Amino acid sequence: MKPMAPVDLDYLDRAPMRVQLSATVAAPPATVFAAFADPADWTRWWPMMHRAAWTKGQGGVGSERQVALRLFGKFEERFIAWEPGARFAFTMIGSTSPMATQMAEDYRLTAVDGGTRIDWTMAATPTGLGRAMRPALTRVLGRMGRQAFRRLGRHLGG
Repeated sequence: MKPMAPVDLDYLDRAPMRVQLSATVAAPPATVFAAFADPADWTRWWPMMHRAAWTKGQGGVGSERQVALRLFGKFEERFIAWEPGARFAFTMIGSTSPMATQMAEDYRLTAVDGGTRIDWTMAATPTGLGRAMRPALTRVLGRMGRQAFRRLGRHLGG
């Protein structure tokens, strides 16, 4: 696994590559956040994720986890925001993927009629290969995010 330069929350607004989408699930923010906070739960609803586990801490800012996605590789993540029922964000600190040198994800939760709106941002500094693959990566990541939130809604009973 190669190290990646960690980023802060401001990076999400200034990253050279960003994928953003919003979705609504029929569950309250606390229930959605609980699904986010359990690494094993991600393997049930995030496409291609087949492993996720805490490696340092059990949640909260500074905690770390490792995830593995088929075709995309392994990632080591460090949490940079942890606001139960409201926000869940992490920076990548290591990866086997050749697509980016920096990367972060941000999940913001807002209560709406009938459930929770999830606003997701994936931000990255792509490598040369990542820049060449950017149009395809953007489409694939957007599709994965939409599928993930549909699956999450079903997983949570909505």
